[in-house]
Amino acid sequence: MIISTEMAQKIVDHLMGIVNRNVNIMDCNGMIIASGQADRINTFHKGGKLAVDENRVVEIYPDEIDSYAGALPGVMWPIDLTERVVGVVGVTGNPQDVRPMANLIKTVTELILEREMFLADYGSENRIKEQLVTLLFADNRDIAADDINNLAEMVNYTFNTPRMVIVIKLEPKINDSAFVTLQNLLSDRIRECVLKAVKEATFFTAKDMVLFYKKDLCILKSAPDGFDARKFNAFMSGVIDILKSVQPPLKIKVGIGGWALKDLQLQQSYREALFALGYASSNTVCSIYEFDILLNYLFDNKCTSYDSCLALQELGHKFDEVRDRYDMHKVLECLLTNNLNISLTASRLFIHRNTLKFRLEKLKKIVGLEPCHSFHHAMLCKFLLCCDERATKLRLLMAKEFNKKQG
Repeated sequence: MIISTEMAQKIVDHLMGIVNRNVNIMDCNGMIIASGQADRINTFHKGGKLAVDENRVVEIYPDEIDSYAGALPGVMWPIDLTERVVGVVGVTGNPQDVRPMANLIKTVTELILEREMFLADYGSENRIKEQLVTLLFADNRDIAADDINNLAEMVNYTFNTPRMVIVIKLEPKINDSAFVTLQNLLSDRIRECVLKAVKEATFFTAKDMVLFYKKDLCILKSAPDGFDARKFNAFMSGVIDILKSVQPPLKIKVGIGGWALKDLQLQQSYREALFALGYASSNTVCSIYEFDILLNYLFDNKCTSYDSCLALQELGHKFDEVRDRYDMHKVLECLLTNNLNISLTASRLFIHRNTLKFRLEKLKKIVGLEPCHSFHHAMLCKFLLCCDERATKLRLLMAKEFNKKQG
């Protein structure tokens, strides 16, 4: 790491306000790049150069200054970062008086530089992830295929892994003046803490991705071995616990999209997560899989096929399990036509009332829908019927085209 003159001077100004001594920072060539004495900046300091070359503390007493060009009495201490000397910090004064102070200043300087280096690394990583996610969420990805592959390689993103997009909005709990003055609601420090804490948590895997995207915390949660509700709930609980521990306290709103089995579906999952987020209040989690939210999404987006919503696709797969075995398409069609009247529907289907109730219990158990007990569920059944009819017509058309080619 090369210490910039701007950063070095900020450190000097900060430390001098604490120790009331002149502080110098020198580069690896012994040139003073920051100082409380402006006339010494850009001058050579032999003691600083010796501290770098020999990687040791150099102490200069008043009777020795003639032997050290550009020096005043003081202590020069090498600055070590990642096992390398990146410069020298010096404190002016008799070494016997300033030695403990110089040691403290050297430690503080290293901590400040380590934090800046960490912020730079995290900032760079987040920008790369942001570019990658922007392309993954784009409408037309074909033109950027090479860019996607290059960016994915840089952040170890693995393709063809089922993922769910989770969007988390973080806002200050109180109208803190410190937040008002910031362009973004979160300072870099808080973003750094959030990213570091989530990424280092035991529940976070190598195939998960976390970043700040369009001011919100965005997580691409992987499920390489299939969705496990218990593990996912534990993951979300862990994330929320971490976010609640961040200082200053934050309001947390969470929106969860559908499972994207392919990378091309991530755009849909993100849209669904944003839609669900719109229903979240402070410290609540809302998911596209909640039937009332899903129904509103289907209406708002004028969805007419399974492909238009990931959560609807999953509902459709579950519906397939009961459709043929229990003649469920016909059952629901008749039930809706007869205003959800069990007796009338059973009569029109020429089946016993208990048989109908048994089939509806299977619908509840496998698909999760109870059309006779919830308006939202009844409307979702209508969506399933419309999508099922469309899918059936498409399958018949594809079979017809296939037979033509074979014939």
